[in-house]
Amino acid sequence: MTDLSRERRNGVLLSYCSIAIRNIAALLLIPFIINHLGVSDYGIYSLVSALAGYLIVLEFGLANTTIRFLSVYQANNDKTKESEFISSIIVLYGALALFVVGIGLIIWFKLPTIFQHSMTLVEIQLLQTAFLVLLVNVVITLMSNSLTGIISTYQRFRFQKSTEILVFITRCIVVVACLQSGFGVLAIVIIDTITNLLHSLIRFIYIKRFIDIQFKAKLPDKATLKEIFVYSSFIALNVIVNQINWRVDNLIIGTLTNSKTLGIFNIGSQLLFSFMAFASAISNIFTPKIVQMVNQNVSNTILMKQLCIIARYQMIVLGYVFVIFAAFGELFIQLFVGAEFAQAYWVALISMVPLMFVLAQTSTNAVLQALNKHKIRSLLLLVTALANIVISIILVKKMGMIGASWGTAIALFVGELIMVNIYLYRVIHLNMWHLYRELLRYSLPAILTTLALAMLVSDYISATWLGLFIACGLTGVIYAICSYFVSLVANERKKINRLVFKS
Repeated sequence: MTDLSRERRNGVLLSYCSIAIRNIAALLLIPFIINHLGVSDYGIYSLVSALAGYLIVLEFGLANTTIRFLSVYQANNDKTKESEFISSIIVLYGALALFVVGIGLIIWFKLPTIFQHSMTLVEIQLLQTAFLVLLVNVVITLMSNSLTGIISTYQRFRFQKSTEILVFITRCIVVVACLQSGFGVLAIVIIDTITNLLHSLIRFIYIKRFIDIQFKAKLPDKATLKEIFVYSSFIALNVIVNQINWRVDNLIIGTLTNSKTLGIFNIGSQLLFSFMAFASAISNIFTPKIVQMVNQNVSNTILMKQLCIIARYQMIVLGYVFVIFAAFGELFIQLFVGAEFAQAYWVALISMVPLMFVLAQTSTNAVLQALNKHKIRSLLLLVTALANIVISIILVKKMGMIGASWGTAIALFVGELIMVNIYLYRVIHLNMWHLYRELLRYSLPAILTTLALAMLVSDYISATWLGLFIACGLTGVIYAICSYFVSLVANERKKINRLVFKS
């Protein structure tokens, strides 16, 4: 096994370790936070986090741009271009940070007007104060995104993922201590900001010591600036689409309902974000490899084979999470945060069905970015995302928070699974029919069989954490057996056999 293969393998393992830690922490921490803050203040915390997320859109896709360009320069071993590009990106991030501060202050000033009908004066004041702190957090995130891009490009996944885990655990411990001491929402956003700053410093020190790359204070030349702008502008559109699909619902619900409803909706959203993390653990690790394969002009047949492998691996993981949530999600939410959050189950499940297939094919995005043909995809998804806003507003007025989930599900199905796949098939000549035949042949039978058996099990388990863990474990065994015999191809089963039975 090569060093890069070992680095990717360890990166995937650490990614899933990170996901497990984050989910276990959420299992313990979110009910703890809600009990100390109350549902309304938790709703405010989720809203201010969403508002900060909107500002990240102004990053204009430079993080993905960094990975793409540096991967090309690394493949060509062009250290001069690499150094010049990093210098240009740092200057651009500095300019963006100033721009974001200006936009953020305008939003801060307008918050009382926006939420005057759905929040009390005290809630609005808390929202404004917390937003100012998170504005600082956003600036730190922007300035450190180039660091993340460098580490990802050089495929130092063990360092990247292990530091993420350590910083996250530290953050959780400090949050618990502060809430126990009587602090509230403001303390949490301050902790988030400080830990983000420390994480950025750690990454910077690591790059300076262990990666052969130079930082220079140099203004970008016009040619470099144009190249970055053209490429990143459509990446930015994709970021905007994601913010609309996953963050704008908070704003719609916050303005049309109340902070308590927003708190319930946010639990469903958090479950969806956890679901997405399981897919990104694999796709993020393989992105630099996909970019380099495209730049090495490998044939579409070889590229498609790699994409299908990644898609099957992602679907194996996502399928188990989907089955567990579909069968036992209502009980989990009841035990997790209480019966008053029951609607969060449908908030998550409705969007989870199309999202599972969308996430399975996320590696195709790296192909488009490497070919610099991601523009049309971004425009197609922007149209469906804007339609999502209109549909969600209409449905929220009629159905409440569940309407927002239906709006997102419709946007995902029409945009990602129909329009984008037609573009990939007809223009990029990626055989998406073959990819979905692979998923239908290898993945779907295992998922549906296990789901049917899990539904039978759900009628007999006790409504306790022990009952839930036993049910998840039993379902996991059934799913592992089905996946081994159905979802894996012959040579993959042989590799597992060698790992299990080698002396």
